Amino acid sequence: MAKRIEVDVTDYSFLEAASSYKGSLLRPIDTAKLLKMCFWLEFELSRMTMGWVSSVPDWDLKGELVRLSYLHTQHMVQLRERISELPGADINDKAWTPSGLQEACQRITQAGGLIEFAAGYKFIVQKLYEQYTAFHETLDPILDGPTFDKLRYIELDKEQMLSWGIPYVKFAYVEDGQKREAYHSWLVYIDHVWKVLEKSSSGKKIDWPDHPVLEPAGPIPLKPANDPKYPHVDLTKYKSAMFDPKSPTYDSLKHMIFINASEMSAVESLTYLYYGVQKMPVDFYLDVARHTWDEVRHSQMGVRRLKQMGYRTEDFSWHPSTAPTPETMDQVFPEFYASLTMVMEPCSFIKKRKSIGAFMKHGDPLSSIQSEYDIADERLHVGFGQKWGAKLFEHMEDFISAQNAAETVKQMHLRKMGYSQDEINKVLHSFPEFCGFATMELNYDKY
Repeated sequence: MAKRIEVDVTDYSFLEAASSYKGSLLRPIDTAKLLKMCFWLEFELSRMTMGWVSSVPDWDLKGELVRLSYLHTQHMVQLRERISELPGADINDKAWTPSGLQEACQRITQAGGLIEFAAGYKFIVQKLYEQYTAFHETLDPILDGPTFDKLRYIELDKEQMLSWGIPYVKFAYVEDGQKREAYHSWLVYIDHVWKVLEKSSSGKKIDWPDHPVLEPAGPIPLKPANDPKYPHVDLTKYKSAMFDPKSPTYDSLKHMIFINASEMSAVESLTYLYYGVQKMPVDFYLDVARHTWDEVRHSQMGVRRLKQMGYRTEDFSWHPSTAPTPETMDQVFPEFYASLTMVMEPCSFIKKRKSIGAFMKHGDPLSSIQSEYDIADERLHVGFGQKWGAKLFEHMEDFISAQNAAETVKQMHLRKMGYSQDEINKVLHSFPEFCGFATMELNYDKY
């Protein structure tokens, strides 16, 4: 009688077993390891660009940096999907950038100015795309066709990412010999850091070179840099910029456009959250990056529409961004995120929905459609808040259940606006009344 052979068809551990093969071909597990290296490099590049948003004053440049960060996270989505299909450890909720790579990127991110940051970003992006080029030369296009498809998607952003820093570094300090010499020393430092990283061994302490910058301009500065074209509101007089009656759109439907435009202050707060909160699940960073990019788009569409209507940004007062300090971040991060996603955005649906019809009635279809896109995006953001709000409190060691997280942040939001506890208790469980306290109503009949 033939010997019976039993095979466990669910056991794929042999794909992860060591092999004596030493040739140039890659096994599936080898491909997964290389993709993970790129995944974490994309993540650190997303953190670099997001972390520098508040270090630069220019409003347009802030938007460019958020866009770059978001694109890097979209590459992460593609890479993670392929990694999950291959043998080897998947990128789970507790995974984080290898310490050596994170340290190297942090050192290069801590630049003395925008030019130096642009040089560091350009350097690392070049290293990343060199790795992707090496993939094309090494992988088998038939055996590893799905990886090629992912790389093809990532290749779409190559030119934008490689060229972003060129305008800043091309003629760096050509008129200032002393600064040019310091800039050259910075380039040498960047190269040295990367060579030390490449030569390092896992588990061994790395002997990093001394950092040449005494006071880095970024990332996440103690005080966000402000664009002078967007003067700040006096918060000692008004709870928010939207309540300033000197605004040329105040007490009119057009004030909805200004409210859209002012969302850049939320952007900068989200960038501090993205860079400052460590070791949350990867999906948290993917969601926050999308949320931040959406807020940039909302601000851009609002500013564009105001300018189309003949206004200047200098005609308005704008809500300032605030930076959490090391002493307050444990409280500020979760409170801000929960307040944004569970209070401000859900409450804004009421006036935005009313404004859709009102703009059409006044013959302004573009502003009407803007509000439709705004609501579509913010429905997504509210879902992010339900997904991450309570978890962020827990992650910052301020334990709060998902059930009472929303009520807690509603109370905090109203207290911050100066309402008494009796007033808060009366409206807390009535959504329309609560939003009437938390935001402002518009004059829909006046265009």
